[in-house]
Amino acid sequence: IVSPIVVFYADGRNSFTVNNYVLPPIRSAIAIASAQYGQMLRSTLLQNLSSSSDSSSNRSVQLLNTFRIGSLLINPLTAQYQNLHPGSPFVGQLATTLGYIYIYLISAMVVGGTLKFLSQYVTKVHWIDVIVFRILNGFFQGFIISLIYSLIVLWLFGIHSGSLFMRYWMFNWLSSMVFGIIIVLFTTNLGILGNSILTVFVILMLAGSTLQLALELSHPFYRYGYGLPLYHIINGGRHLLFNSYSNFGLNVGVLLAYFSTLWLLAFATGIFWIKRQQKKAAQQSEQAKTEKK
Repeated sequence: IVSPIVVFYADGRNSFTVNNYVLPPIRSAIAIASAQYGQMLRSTLLQNLSSSSDSSSNRSVQLLNTFRIGSLLINPLTAQYQNLHPGSPFVGQLATTLGYIYIYLISAMVVGGTLKFLSQYVTKVHWIDVIVFRILNGFFQGFIISLIYSLIVLWLFGIHSGSLFMRYWMFNWLSSMVFGIIIVLFTTNLGILGNSILTVFVILMLAGSTLQLALELSHPFYRYGYGLPLYHIINGGRHLLFNSYSNFGLNVGVLLAYFSTLWLLAFATGIFWIKRQQKKAAQQSEQAKTEKK
């Protein structure tokens, strides 16, 4: 039996929103329309058959047939639901939600450890060497973190395409570098307040990142999430795993813009703070030599 109504949807983009906020109203509307349409058909059929009968015997037969046919019109509008891009297996949902939070936490620990390690050498080596080491170390750490994470998802999710794995890996590499450069920028320029402000920034990113409820259905206040990197990271990951989002180019473009802009800013401010520390250390060294004389 061919259903007169076909509903196409893709819960891979946001399974929670689609299954809890999109499909239930559609099912309810179809059920109400089907009940009203069935009642109208039964009333019309009963009226036509009753008016066409001349004798009482024919009328009884017509009414009996009407009730029999009417029982078949209880639900005349049946719907067929086709999930074009299913959000399954469930590990894919975890990979595009908690997984990116995991990448951020790992990036925060790695960046914090690197900055603490370099702090003891800032006054002993040239500032160019410190900057070059930071850059190369950041690229390498993001490379390794994204590779390990992508391999875990490859194993659990069951990615069978080599090209898809490479795209997913490179996207996660870009995502981890964006996280890393944000952490570096906050911690090196804001000092003690950096961690607190960074925590507030992360909370804002999570609130506007469509982890569960899509921003289109959220309060207008949370629409700021469209401009933050975590929103584009999550939707880009869902596009690659579920093929359910069409603005992947925009997601990558926003992340590249964030990375390039913040990298240049971190590069300039990093040079400033390193030179300042080295100058201060040199002054303290000269002062110590003067006091010894």
